[in-house]
Amino acid sequence: MSDPIGLDEFPAFVHEAFGYLPFPWQEAYLRAVAAGADWPDLDVPTALGKTSLIDIWTFLLAWQAAQGGDRTVPLRLFFAVDRRLVVDQAHEHAQHLAGVLVQAEPGSVCGRVAAALSQLSGDDEPLSVVRMRGGVDWASRWLRSPAQPAVVVSTVDQYGSRLLFRGYHTTPRMRPIDAALAGFDALLALDEAHLSQALLTTARDCAAYQATATDPQFAARALKVVSLSATADDSGRPRLGVGPEDRAHPVAGKRLHANRRVTLLDVSAWAKTSTEAFAHGATTAVDALLPIIERPVVAVVANTIASARAAFQTLSARDDLDVLLLTGRCRDGERTNLVEGPLSELLNGVDLHRSRPLVVVATQTIEVGLDVSVSGMCIEAAAWDAILQRLGRLDRTGDLTLAPAVLLRTYAPDDARTIPVYGEAAARTWDWLASHTSLLDQPGATEELQQALANGLQLNPATLPELRSGIDLSVLTAPSPRIPVVHRTVLDSWARTDPTPVPDQAPAPFLHGLDTSPADVQVLWRADLPRKDSTPPAWEAWAARLAQTPPHPGETVEVPVRHLRRFLTHQADAATCPDLEGVPEPEQVPTKRSPASPRLQPAMRWDGPGDWAPVLVPEDVRPGCTIVLPAAVSGHDAFGWTGIVGSAVVPDLGDFPLGQALAATRLDAEVITSLTGRAEQEAQVWALLGDAIGRLQPGDDQEPATGVVRDLLTAIVDLLPTDHPEPTGADRFAQLLLGRLALLRDAIAQWELSASTQSGVGRVVMDTATDTPCMILLPPHVPAGVPERIPGVGDEDADSSSLTRPVALSQHGKAVGARAANFAQRVGLPHQAVTAIEIAGHAHDCGKQHPRFQTMLCAGDALLAEALPEPLAKSGMDPADIAGRRTAARLAGWDPCLRHEALSAAAVQRWLGNKPQMAAGLDTALITHLVAAHHGRSRPLLPPVTDPNPVDVECTMPDGQQITVTSATMGVDWDGPDRFVALMQRYGPWGTAMLESIVRLADMSCSEEGS
Repeated sequence: MSDPIGLDEFPAFVHEAFGYLPFPWQEAYLRAVAAGADWPDLDVPTALGKTSLIDIWTFLLAWQAAQGGDRTVPLRLFFAVDRRLVVDQAHEHAQHLAGVLVQAEPGSVCGRVAAALSQLSGDDEPLSVVRMRGGVDWASRWLRSPAQPAVVVSTVDQYGSRLLFRGYHTTPRMRPIDAALAGFDALLALDEAHLSQALLTTARDCAAYQATATDPQFAARALKVVSLSATADDSGRPRLGVGPEDRAHPVAGKRLHANRRVTLLDVSAWAKTSTEAFAHGATTAVDALLPIIERPVVAVVANTIASARAAFQTLSARDDLDVLLLTGRCRDGERTNLVEGPLSELLNGVDLHRSRPLVVVATQTIEVGLDVSVSGMCIEAAAWDAILQRLGRLDRTGDLTLAPAVLLRTYAPDDARTIPVYGEAAARTWDWLASHTSLLDQPGATEELQQALANGLQLNPATLPELRSGIDLSVLTAPSPRIPVVHRTVLDSWARTDPTPVPDQAPAPFLHGLDTSPADVQVLWRADLPRKDSTPPAWEAWAARLAQTPPHPGETVEVPVRHLRRFLTHQADAATCPDLEGVPEPEQVPTKRSPASPRLQPAMRWDGPGDWAPVLVPEDVRPGCTIVLPAAVSGHDAFGWTGIVGSAVVPDLGDFPLGQALAATRLDAEVITSLTGRAEQEAQVWALLGDAIGRLQPGDDQEPATGVVRDLLTAIVDLLPTDHPEPTGADRFAQLLLGRLALLRDAIAQWELSASTQSGVGRVVMDTATDTPCMILLPPHVPAGVPERIPGVGDEDADSSSLTRPVALSQHGKAVGARAANFAQRVGLPHQAVTAIEIAGHAHDCGKQHPRFQTMLCAGDALLAEALPEPLAKSGMDPADIAGRRTAARLAGWDPCLRHEALSAAAVQRWLGNKPQMAAGLDTALITHLVAAHHGRSRPLLPPVTDPNPVDVECTMPDGQQITVTSATMGVDWDGPDRFVALMQRYGPWGTAMLESIVRLADMSCSEEGS
């Protein structure tokens, strides 16, 4: 037990971590949960620190751990929002807290909190923080231990799909682990939950099903769900919000009474289209706002990316303004450039004496959770709840004498149904607000508008109750989506992750409702895809290039399916998409019919090596898939998705996975110039590559690879710009490329043309199959001076290990059993479950004693396998050497589709039939299932692959017994489905997945360490 922590120390904890004291509502919420309240929903206006729920959960978890005894506070907090930039900012808050805990002085409040959290996990890391959204390269195994306290900041789609056993962009074998971590012993905090009603309802349905587990200790670990929204729902759950102490608080009180004044301006007749009207109206509003605001920063908020870009284009043409465009649909590289560049001033506070005012043009991404404050605002007319969210960024601190806002109507009154995103709710909201204040509509009436700003309608948390009195707000908000019920049959189907049922229920309707667009797709751009305008793309060559350097999340952007299809078919409205996940689109007026077979931009759907397909018709773009485009078709710029086919080349970020200083790097002229923005240097780079490849050709004149590579890298580096690029310039990634090439040149001591297992040796791969020479530099699998351990190893393969040394089977089994038991104890599972897990972990690989499997682990050498002093669990072969592993399997006569866990499960089942003493009183069905499912299969069936040459295999059990089984038993275990159903009833769907995950995560971590 760690040093005690008192609830009254929460203010000191917050002050040590962040330098300020909590608001009264935060302390009240903490004490309510500590007293037994089941995580009430939060009814708190914007700017009052709802992100602090992260701090409250962290403190309560540590407080309970320090007390000892049974734990009721969940181990993991998922903070979910439907805005991508907000995910980043909430992630930064959690990261800051985690960093403070690591560095906290022993004995301080933060030091004692850190010690208590570390005691829970048994690790030096008190709090793990994960950012989970499209475009971020988080590891497939994003938590190393199920006992690790963690804050996971996620978008709705990424969390929700994992909760439902259908994680987007994850493999079927990893889905049970994701579901277990997301839905068992976890707390979901859904920020602005009224915007994500479908996920809120679905998550509560899932929690209710887990709570029906017949084992009460597993029922009690069901998901907890907290709604964070100032818009009340009808769930009947208890809600806590601000009270008299908050209203009287010197800081919170000012925020609740901020003098926000809204003036209405009808610009619908100012231009032919609503997009153009918004740009004109925004210009007028900015000109009226600037002379009277107290700080030089204005926000212009649009409903669609197209409207935002139109306003940005108009305003940025002026030389008296600094203009920033902010959208959520952009790649992580561009997002980082903005956050570290022009957006940093907005996040940290605008300089009051800056030479030119800052105008931030944004989409809905500014509405939720983004901790910025502006002094004036121009808003495109939207639904009531969206307007309130946008106004929450206006004078967040309540320090200004006047915080004026202009609300623009950009659509004709008789076109209400076609208003993008918000439809008729936006029209009704406009009419309602117009009944409470006057409106203007004359073009160019800047002075008249300026005079009206101080007398606009006052909207703040203090005035809203009276304003909303007697009004049915439901007609002012977008209709709630029809949310399907999570029936038991649907849930049981989702829990069957391998094999996946056919047909399979898509999770999107349960995350966004039935009246919604399909899930987004991930889009990425590559510059090295062979392409000729006059002929169809060479799809096989595309696939080969992508297989050499597979796509990674850091180079992708999320785009709605419908809008990507429009982009590929050259439709002009591809840029009109909203900046929200899965929102329904209002009814559209039919336009001129498109050709039956439109000519598509070249694109490929990529699901992995060997699993790809050309996009030949729009329907080939499917929800949740990954689409690869040539960089030359454009569609993305320094601010994000444009939806416009153009001439600007999109920088190719395929060689820059996040968090990796070194990775496979393509030396290709088109790739390099896409990053530098210097297309005129393409011929020079081709010449350098051609010369280097010529020097490496076999023959008497072949030169050592090390010297050639260093000469080539030096020559390319000399071509690159050395000036610090503008964050939004065409050369914005030139310094990123420069750093990579310099590191490859200076940090890798030796290069070879063939694969090497020697530490510190890189490999050169030459691609001469096309007209343009290309070279790929593969950094060492284990760089010189780095221990032989690579985090993130999966368990997809039978011989998965990041180590290059063999591991004995007995050693590995004991290590996995002990590690799994430790995980289970720290999670707080009952003793019998811990023992069953330990036995399963010990026995999980016993089927590897099959003679041909042992031969495969010996690189196909049967004589060596027979001479082994004891069976192996891991071969010691380089896991990156896929060809070598396949050759070993072929020489051993081992069908790669055979599953050793099938043999392990058969042996364990026979052993348990003998009623061994060490398994007395345990759930033997659970032990068998954990062995069969330790690679993510057998949920509920193992692959129906039988051994073509059956042999008797002697397997060693955890108690030392030798059990002989025939490999003819490998294949489908027809007892598996009934066993799986019984376990789900006993432990619940997510409890069963957690039991599996404990064994699997223990297996993965031991495989990393060579134990």
